[in-house]
Amino acid sequence: MWDKGTWSVEVKQPELQISRSYTPLPPIKPVDYSELRFLIRKEHKGEVSGYLHSMGLNSQMELRGPHPGFDIPENVAEVVFLAGGTGIAPALQAAYTTLERRNAEARVRIVWSNRWRDDCEGGGQLDNMDRKQAGLIVQELEVLQKKHPGQLTVDYFVDEEKTFLNQKKISQLTNTSRRSNFEGTKLLFISGPEGFVNHFAGPKRWEDGREGQGKVAGVIGKMALRDWIIWKL
Repeated sequence: MWDKGTWSVEVKQPELQISRSYTPLPPIKPVDYSELRFLIRKEHKGEVSGYLHSMGLNSQMELRGPHPGFDIPENVAEVVFLAGGTGIAPALQAAYTTLERRNAEARVRIVWSNRWRDDCEGGGQLDNMDRKQAGLIVQELEVLQKKHPGQLTVDYFVDEEKTFLNQKKISQLTNTSRRSNFEGTKLLFISGPEGFVNHFAGPKRWEDGREGQGKVAGVIGKMALRDWIIWKL
């Protein structure tokens, strides 16, 4: 699956017979493909996340999948990823597959929006603090940035600090001219809570009995972006 793009697996809560999809984090070196890594936030009244947080070490769980999301094309040149909260996990997947498996010369730009600084501790601040104090996802992003200097950039927006993702920022990300001569596919992803996706790209729709992309609306719909494939996760 790491050769393809974004993907997820389902975790079952056996007592309630329900499941939720979670996005694995990219493998770390040395690569061990027998291992799945997740960072799961315990949600208020979250039946599955609460169940997982109650489990002890070496507990067994039931998984289903993998479920493919978006296959990143071989000729990818640019990726812009708008991530809200836990939507950062597929952003890491997209960055990993693009730069490690597709084109190391591609440019990946991630914008990560959170309500609270605790959710992205250290993000954009590591020049002035001990890296050990940074959040786990921020550390993972730093590793990828160091491995691909100049190819991967990450911007952080935090509601409580009055910094917000807006149309102006998206325009800057999608209008920046490339310094290389590499031509290829341009991808714009939006991932996060339903309200975040709806605001920036419009809601998904049920099509032929399954969840489809729906019309591109919201902030991005008003921008009439050309030459970009827009995908809601």
